[in-house]
Amino acid sequence: MKVGFANLFSFRPHVEHLYYLSTLLERAGCEIHALTCDASVSNCYPRAIKGTSKLSECTKCILGGVRSYPFGSITSISKSAQSLDRAVLDGLTLSSSCTLNRTESEAEWDDPDVVATRESLYEPVDATFESALSWIQSKNLDAVICFNGRMDLTRAVTHACEQAGIPFVTHERTWFGDGLQLVPNANCLSLKALSEMVEQFDDKPLTHAQARIAGKLAGERFLQRNSLEWRLYNQNPEPAPWPLQPKGVKVLVLPSSKNEFAGHDEWKCEWEDNTQALDDLFKEFSIEPNQVVVRCHPNWAESIGRAVGDRSLQRYKKWTKEKGIYCISSEEKASTYDLIQQADVVVLNGGSSAVEAGVCGKQVICLGPSTYQAAGFVRVFRSRDELRSPSAHIDLDPETVVRKTLRFLYLRSHRFAQFVEYVRAVETTRYSYFEGGDPQRLVSMLVSGELKADDATYAQDTVGEDRVIEALRLKNWGELADYQIDRPMLQPLNVERRVGLRWIDGFRSRLPRGDRG
Repeated sequence: MKVGFANLFSFRPHVEHLYYLSTLLERAGCEIHALTCDASVSNCYPRAIKGTSKLSECTKCILGGVRSYPFGSITSISKSAQSLDRAVLDGLTLSSSCTLNRTESEAEWDDPDVVATRESLYEPVDATFESALSWIQSKNLDAVICFNGRMDLTRAVTHACEQAGIPFVTHERTWFGDGLQLVPNANCLSLKALSEMVEQFDDKPLTHAQARIAGKLAGERFLQRNSLEWRLYNQNPEPAPWPLQPKGVKVLVLPSSKNEFAGHDEWKCEWEDNTQALDDLFKEFSIEPNQVVVRCHPNWAESIGRAVGDRSLQRYKKWTKEKGIYCISSEEKASTYDLIQQADVVVLNGGSSAVEAGVCGKQVICLGPSTYQAAGFVRVFRSRDELRSPSAHIDLDPETVVRKTLRFLYLRSHRFAQFVEYVRAVETTRYSYFEGGDPQRLVSMLVSGELKADDATYAQDTVGEDRVIEALRLKNWGELADYQIDRPMLQPLNVERRVGLRWIDGFRSRLPRGDRG
């Protein structure tokens, strides 16, 4: 089997992850080929988000990219005459352009600055597509493994795979650090494989050890000890008593931006932006302004590279002022976790705080698609008609909410994530690798297009879950977080750069990671 490996951005730790996967397949007898940029394009996501020059960014990218690993066959992108039409290029660059401008509403997709960003990526995406297609054909590749698959150049590679009619797998860092997120024939945001796996294990109880792992993840989040997640928000929070004296249920709204999902078919919903969805929810559920607290996402007060979150923050400030709703601004230190524990209903539009609300047994509502839409602990509404359905107002059983949230946490950390025991996070961007990963798992994924659970075991009853659920009911976050996971002793596997270039990781560890730089 001839397999191509593409990572056009040298974000840590993703090139190292790519090389690990290549070593597995090489051991299985596969012929390995790599594709890289080599400063061939005029613009890309890393340069655009950081505002860096070609000399500065491309030099770092080449030093940290696939050429610093011992791939035997490496091909560079080359410039070519434009072949894709504008409509296709618009689709391939939409997600990046919206993320780079941190749009909040679909109405902003055609703003002049967003359009200008897309247009600046047309030539790079077209050149990458043509080069990737030529690479696939000239090397007679059977499949491709590519980083991310969402952002401009990476989307161009997966589009080339689609046009060539060969399977591909996209890889990304996992939510909780250990293992790799692998998605067959779709980009890193796809919900299909995840939702199918959630449904497969929906009625499968966790063993006590599995439940303890899920409980540990919950406890660490409440205590902010989840140091292996990519980004941490609301750090060093201040106590936050509920600021209102409502009549009726207390409703906490935790909005988040979904600009990176722009144009993704699996993430579409009826509303142009989340404030419209909230208006409809409050109308259909007879929720009054004095029942509602909006906690603006802390991320909106932070810069990601040179992109700021003002669009989102100002939209919610304006909306809450018009509606007479209590608003906690992004930069405020009020503890989101305190607010979740005091609320009766927590409303999101895809944010990860659903799991904190879930393990507390709250009524969780999600307006629009989400990674947990099939997990059974959230009521999901994607349209006005769904809000008006007879079942919309039926509360979920709180114990069921907690149980399903635990199962979802374990599934995300140890079933959906792949090679969990063989790719272990030491720090956010530093990993240890171990012998024993089965290359046939990856080969099978490429051939069948199906994702199998990394851990398919489960319990025959709920006894193991019940003990953890009781600890969650008592909010014993420390006890839950302190659980020591029993991991197998395995032989280390060296996944290293070429001799003479291993100093790069020590140097880069002092630099901001990914799009922070």
